Parts: sequence; C-alpha cells; structure tokens
Amino acid sequence: MTLMYPDEVQDLPDGYRGMIEYDWDSCIKCSLCAMVCPADAMKMYVSKEESEREGKTVKRPGINYTRCIFCGFCVDICPTDSLRFTKVHDVAYYTYEEQIYPPVEFSKGVPKPFYFREPKRVRVILDERRGIKYEPVGES
Repeated sequence: MTLMYPDEVQDLPDGYRGMIEYDWDSCIKCSLCAMVCPADAMKMYVSKEESEREGKTVKRPGINYTRCIFCGFCVDICPTDSLRFTKVHDVAYYTYEEQIYPPVEFSKGVPKPFYFREPKRVRVILDERRGIKYEPVGES
C-alpha cells in the first residue's frame, strides 16, 4: 500500500536513524566520529575562532549528507553523546552544496520538513490478509 505523502507521513519508531543532530557544547572535539565514518561523510573542520582563542588548532565535525549512509557509527562512538539521530529524513535540497553542513551549520540542528498543510500521521501495521497497511495514529 502506498503512503500518500505529503498528505500522510509515517510516525517513525524510537531509534529511527534520520538526520543527525550535533550538540556544540558537549562535543570534546575528539575526532572519533570522522575517523569511524566509512563513507567519509563526517569531516573535521578547523574552528578559526577557537583555534585563535586556545592557541592551538581546534577542529569540529561537520557532515556531508550526500555521502552519509546513516550507519550510525558516528553516533555510537561519540563518548559524550554529542551526536544523536533524529526522526527527520524527508528534507529536499535544491543544490548539492546545501547538503554539506560545516560545524556551525551542523550545530543549528536539522532542517524541519515543510508541509503546505499539516499531514495526517500514520503508523505501519502488519495485516495477515493484506500485508503492510497504514493506520492513523491516535485512532483505534
């Protein structure tokens, strides 16, 4: 059964691997996220202001969603939980460059999907006769 997107959107389960959110304040700049990324989507960028202030090179993570495979290795390895998955996954971009988030942009959070009108929320259920079907959330 086809979901009638964008009039209907799926209510996603906890633990869904959507776009990644970054907490600037709790990040210890260890670079583990960039080292473990198998797709080279996570990259460390030099933070000019912090480097000048601390007198040494300081790097922070940024993400390239054209490369990210949502494997979760970066989220799993982060020792301070500065990286977390969100349930946002349905964002459209006009250009390739818009999908690359340097640290400051990355820390602003994930973009919110835009709908012309509020969509109806549905969840997936398995029906023995019909297979997968969608059921409105909040109705029985």
